[in-house]
Amino acid sequence: MIERRLALMALQILVLAACAQAVDRAPLNGQSATMTVRGEYAAVAIDQVDGMSLRDGRLALRGSSTTTLIDLPPTADATKAGRGWALVTETAVGDRRAVTFTHETTLDEFTLELPASEAPLRYGSLGGRNGDDVLVFAWGKDARSYWGYVTIARK
Repeated sequence: MIERRLALMALQILVLAACAQAVDRAPLNGQSATMTVRGEYAAVAIDQVDGMSLRDGRLALRGSSTTTLIDLPPTADATKAGRGWALVTETAVGDRRAVTFTHETTLDEFTLELPASEAPLRYGSLGGRNGDDVLVFAWGKDARSYWGYVTIARK
């Protein structure tokens, strides 16, 4: 009887830990000399991120067996795609992952620090409703998956 209770308590702890990951959310502030970069990232309930696309005005994240639809941030305009941001460097910084994006024509750049992961970062850029750019991104494997966005504005 005691063994069964201990097993049930262990299972409850695992479930609570999984639920805590599902609501994991944090603000993002990019580092840039010329741009103001702000947004957030959040955990997403998908086993891994194999791909990302727009579907009916929403962000579609494809895992190994399911696709999750996420509302775009309110600053994004799904009709204005491809704003010219490219991932140029990625490094480990302690328990974080630093990614740097550069604009293809202006050469403005910014760096974000995200939770550490070896999973490929999927990303895409959109126009913003107020003329700014919006970058959406996702990554994940082993049931630790995230999605996020930043709004990019000139200082």
